Amino acid sequence: MYNKFFRFAEKPFEITPDPKLVYLSEQHQEALSHLRYAVREGKGFSVITGEAGTGKTTMVQVLLSELDGRVRTSFIFNPILDQSDFLNYICDDLGIKSEGLKSRGQSLRALHNFLLDCFAKDEKVFLIIDEAQSLKPELLQEVRLLTNLETSKKKLLHVILLGQPELDKTLDEESFRPLKQRITVRYHLRPLNRKETGEYIVHRLKRAGSRDIAIFDKNAVDKIYENSKGIPRLINIFCDNALLTGFSQEKNRIGKKIILDVVRDLGSGKKSRKWFICSIIFAIAVAIGGLAIHFQEDIFRLWR
Repeated sequence: MYNKFFRFAEKPFEITPDPKLVYLSEQHQEALSHLRYAVREGKGFSVITGEAGTGKTTMVQVLLSELDGRVRTSFIFNPILDQSDFLNYICDDLGIKSEGLKSRGQSLRALHNFLLDCFAKDEKVFLIIDEAQSLKPELLQEVRLLTNLETSKKKLLHVILLGQPELDKTLDEESFRPLKQRITVRYHLRPLNRKETGEYIVHRLKRAGSRDIAIFDKNAVDKIYENSKGIPRLINIFCDNALLTGFSQEKNRIGKKIILDVVRDLGSGKKSRKWFICSIIFAIAVAIGGLAIHFQEDIFRLWR
């Protein structure tokens, strides 16, 4: 809607993980280096944690775009599955024919044979699980057991877990001590600082084809950082709404006032939704109460 007004080739602040628009801060580059090392060396267990929206999924998309045909991957982006579905998903994602596999044992045997075949071809196989903090305890144990598939010298299946900080708390539990001992690569991704937030905004504007990198003035960036806490997903949301507001007001400079208006509107939007839901609940309660009184009166008349 506002692309033509600001002369963008494409929208700069979409929240979908687009490797073309990705900004790698110093710590993102460090985390990515950890993942590249895990892939290159074939490490058994790697864990990357960070708050929601800090760029874990985007970073893995960058990693996947770099892999060649000698690395096979199964990427689970929604791990809320039961054990049989979990194993079947991995098999299907790796291209293992699952027709006729009726039991967990058969699926496990098919996966093992596939991994041995990949090992013979000098191919590595990685299981990448996003939102790993949502894994049920029994599935997390299943992941650990899958890494038992190995030869005398090499692991056949390598695992990368991506999750919010709750994942660290889960791994610290006594029941997951055997799994924690297998983690060889670990990194915690922090939100961007103020300087990186400004660089992030400029980077996205450039990537979107903007010739004007000063669309957001210093005070606007200060407020974006203050309200987003440096989380890229929130930065995108604030910037996208600010550009829309600038377009509607025919302003090609985004200042502090527009950001404050956006923050207020997004906040009031939440309140409005809550008020709307509460109003519906109240209306239903009143309607049920009215029906109850109506039926009660009918009962009394019949009794008389």
